[in-house]
Amino acid sequence: GIGGTFQYGYNISIINAPTAYIQTFMNQTWLERTGIPLESNVLLLLWSLTVSAYPLGGLAGALVAGPMAIVVGRKMSLLLNNTFVITAALLAGFSRVAKSFEMIMLSRFLTGVNAGVSMNIQPMYLAESAPKKLRGAVALTSASFTALGLVLGQVVGLRELLGGEESWPFLLASNALPALIQLTALPWLPESPRYLLIDRGDKESCI
Repeated sequence: GIGGTFQYGYNISIINAPTAYIQTFMNQTWLERTGIPLESNVLLLLWSLTVSAYPLGGLAGALVAGPMAIVVGRKMSLLLNNTFVITAALLAGFSRVAKSFEMIMLSRFLTGVNAGVSMNIQPMYLAESAPKKLRGAVALTSASFTALGLVLGQVVGLRELLGGEESWPFLLASNALPALIQLTALPWLPESPRYLLIDRGDKESCI
């Protein structure tokens, strides 16, 4: 869950705290490029595009999740999905150094792709892999990790932690940590038996 639905909740909430700082960064960057400050309506449009890039990425991720789950498997899909969020973390983390607010927009889109894939494939993987007696409880952990991500994103976004004027790029890049945890832990877990039997036709591995 930490690299799956947790990311969905976490990335929804971390964008809230640094709103004013990112808007100031956009305005300063545009002023340095053109010598003209952004009008308030243009700034609002840019910020709206930045925020809406996340659900648009989620839609793209949801569309590719099904084919990914069949072609490479549930477990491998979740592992590959981390490349989206790690790339997004690098883009967001270096956006201020590069003086590019476009990197933040792209970062939010890739983060959305990660969320769209994980929201579809993680519950599928858990339901297909859990023992029958534990299946209901295990499936519920998807919702639990979403809620945990929302709460932790709010906590980490506090001004005293990573939500300050100097630290907001680190806040947006902090979603790389759950991805690294999943990349470390998930290879030790089994592939979905249903995928192995039905999609791969590998009865021996399924058993």
